[in-house]
Amino acid sequence: MEFQIEHPLMLLFLIPVLYSLVLFWRKKKKKQKKEYVIFSLRSIIYLMLILGLCMPSLLSPVKGTHTVFLVDQSDSVKRVESEILSSINEAIKQKKEEDSYSIVTFSEKPKLERSFTNQQETVQQISINDSPQFTNMEEGLKFAANYIPEDRKGRIVLLTDGVETNGNSAKQSTFFSGRNLELDAMAFQPPFVEDVSLQSFHTPQSSFEGEAVPFLVGLEANVDTTATLHITQNNETLIKEEIIVSKGTNNYSYSIPLADPGLYTFKAEIFPSQDKIVENNISHSLTQVSGQPKILMVDQDGAGDNVFRALDASGWKVDRIHPSLLPTTLSGFLAYESIIFHNVSGHLLSGTQMELIETAVRDFGVGFTMTGGNESYGLGGYFQTPIEKILPVDMDVKGKKEIPSLGLIIVLDRSGSMMGEKFELAKEAAARSVELLKEEDTFGFIAFDTEPWTVVETQPIKNKEEVIETIRSTALGGGTDIFPALNQAYEQLNEMELKRKHIILLTDGQSNDGPYEEIIEEGLTNNVTLSTVAIGGDADTSLLEELAEMGTGRFYEVYEASSVPSILSRETALTTKTYIEDNPHVPTVFAGYDWSKRFENGIPFLNTYIATTLKSRAEQIISSEKEDPILARMNYGLGRTIAWTSDVSGAWSGGFPSWDEWTAFWNEMVTWSLPSYEQGAYDISTSVNGGRASIQVEAIDDMLKPVTISVSNNKGQIIEDAKSKMVGPGQYEVEFSAIPDIYFLNITQEEEGEVVSTFTSGMVVPFSTEFEQRPVNMDLLETITANQNGKIVKDPKEVFRPYHKNVYQSQTVWLPFIIIAFFLLILEIFIRRFGLSPFGSWNKKKGEKAEVDKKWKAPVIQRKTVKPKAKQTANREEPKVEKLKEFKPPEEKEQTPKETKATEDRMNQLLKAKNRKRR
Repeated sequence: MEFQIEHPLMLLFLIPVLYSLVLFWRKKKKKQKKEYVIFSLRSIIYLMLILGLCMPSLLSPVKGTHTVFLVDQSDSVKRVESEILSSINEAIKQKKEEDSYSIVTFSEKPKLERSFTNQQETVQQISINDSPQFTNMEEGLKFAANYIPEDRKGRIVLLTDGVETNGNSAKQSTFFSGRNLELDAMAFQPPFVEDVSLQSFHTPQSSFEGEAVPFLVGLEANVDTTATLHITQNNETLIKEEIIVSKGTNNYSYSIPLADPGLYTFKAEIFPSQDKIVENNISHSLTQVSGQPKILMVDQDGAGDNVFRALDASGWKVDRIHPSLLPTTLSGFLAYESIIFHNVSGHLLSGTQMELIETAVRDFGVGFTMTGGNESYGLGGYFQTPIEKILPVDMDVKGKKEIPSLGLIIVLDRSGSMMGEKFELAKEAAARSVELLKEEDTFGFIAFDTEPWTVVETQPIKNKEEVIETIRSTALGGGTDIFPALNQAYEQLNEMELKRKHIILLTDGQSNDGPYEEIIEEGLTNNVTLSTVAIGGDADTSLLEELAEMGTGRFYEVYEASSVPSILSRETALTTKTYIEDNPHVPTVFAGYDWSKRFENGIPFLNTYIATTLKSRAEQIISSEKEDPILARMNYGLGRTIAWTSDVSGAWSGGFPSWDEWTAFWNEMVTWSLPSYEQGAYDISTSVNGGRASIQVEAIDDMLKPVTISVSNNKGQIIEDAKSKMVGPGQYEVEFSAIPDIYFLNITQEEEGEVVSTFTSGMVVPFSTEFEQRPVNMDLLETITANQNGKIVKDPKEVFRPYHKNVYQSQTVWLPFIIIAFFLLILEIFIRRFGLSPFGSWNKKKGEKAEVDKKWKAPVIQRKTVKPKAKQTANREEPKVEKLKEFKPPEEKEQTPKETKATEDRMNQLLKAKNRKRR
């Protein structure tokens, strides 16, 4: 145990204190016992206060070392993970009882794997850290240092290959100089393997329609081999060639003319005969081809023939595809200026594809048009989807032709195979179905595994929010047995007096046989219908399709779980309302719009349409006799959208396809849907450094107008940390964390709050340098360990070696000094006010003297007046007063009353004599 003072300069206060004490002592000429006591108390009080201000501490030696194993989990060390784990366990075996350790993993961000423990146990495995494409040792060191208590012996053991992509660990290591820390490093060299990497892939940023575009490919190999080079554009193969790859650098060039305009995304991929690292075999490139706008038309069963012929005859470049061929990346949609959906069912699209379309419309100005049909709008399951969000109409029709009495039961498979996204999306889809129902409707929800479980009783909905919450809280179960649950649903609906009764069955597995035909036939006699949904390739599609056919319902086979909400929305919509308005009439055209001029010579008749609800901010061009929208349009973000609620084949649209203005009418609609803003002129430059992408934007024209810049990845997700900052007039810079992907840049320029121009560009972030084979960066590891009293550890047994210095744990003890000073101050004030008399009895001895004090009583002295004689001369001498001898109380004998009286008389005579002298 040692003693130290944290603020020794406080001792300088002793100088003024000593001076004040000297002044106090000199001021008191006659020093009595009281002054001695006060002087002593003040001295002690001053001393206690000064000691308290000095912050004295008791030091006790710290036992044991707090060791943090900082484990690199980036992609560059994937092949040595087992060696790292073995080294940790070998080191733990050597630790002493008072030592403790923890484990922190890091890649781009650190994560605490195991908190401090002194248990000597084997570490079986380490969980995977996120974002392994980067190595940020700086963040890892900062986290580990802050995790170690400051008053302990701390040691960080960095297990890595030293390949740093983000941050500056050498600089960070210098910040720990004032801490009780040692920084060791254990170097791990991943084994070199056969590898062919695609180092570069370039195409020009811009080109013109029909111009040949050069493709430049660069490969790096550490072995002689052969490979297949594959270059595609939106899944369409442009180049496929067998090439010879030599050890070292290899360059290849090609040239391909691009006939159509648009934003092209190219992907280059190599398939070497000898290769152990496949992550570095892909690269992308972007080229903007200028020319006539290109349109994407999506339809099924030839529903859009009429419009396709009209647009093709007018010279539009139209790509016509089936919904199954829709792009799955943002770049695929940005290749077009406008998209048209002709009677496309929502369940044929994944949730991701819908979100990509929304992003393309909102952020990049791509147009979107939807036409009607028996699988479109509400009947297509678009309720509460991104497609409904961008259109000028809502899918739900409140209060129109609702079934007066409806019963719906959803039977959901909750077996273990439904775990994950499938089960969560199925529950969310069921909750969305409840939102489409009225509170008077009857609804039930049955989940099943090996037996049915009633989640929501089949009865009229009283509280939608409560029902939805109950559905979302459904838990997973065990196996799969369909028949008991389906039989229970039929039994409940058979007994109910309802106009329309429907069951929806969702499952992803196989089941035992049962008398399905018997219960379904009985259900049909009671007006109960059945639709089935097979999720994934393991479902018994034959059984489910047969059940739907027997139940006069619909069968859906989906491999994308995100399609399930659209299916249930469609089924609920078909069950709850009659969306199809079949009543031939002549619609109403609203004047004042540019398209209204087409109807000056008459309005064709209309047979049928899908009922929808116009949004408040939309423009209604044509309406039905029931004032439902037939043709409406709306601006959504930077894009424009159009809703045509009838079909285009003529079966529903009546006289419109044969109308003389039909072709011109569609030309005008497609033209309106195209991006409406001018193309701004900007100079764009990009760079990637250490996992950070940087984009420099310079406006060529109108440099003083405000600019907004947004960045999206190829999945359509906005990069939240991509914030732009102005670095000069018309000059902007954007930085963000970037994993290997394609990124799209959208620039909008505004004037008085209105967008006046837009510009779209992109950049490609190549594969991470983590996949490059490099030697251990020993220079960096030696630098950071030398900065912090550490070493390069070669033997794990050295990890728990003795610490380089003694460390003491400090505990301040200033409070007792302040408390003592406080009480002594109270005592000093008391003595100055009342003196020492209250403490007199404390100074007397016990025994004989104390007994005398009790028995003896001091005599009472009374004054007695002495009359002067009649004649006195001025020179007469004053009577002499005999000096009283010191009175001592008798030790044993008490005074008698006579003696006491004589003493009093004598004292009175003395007082009278004194009075005469004063006169």
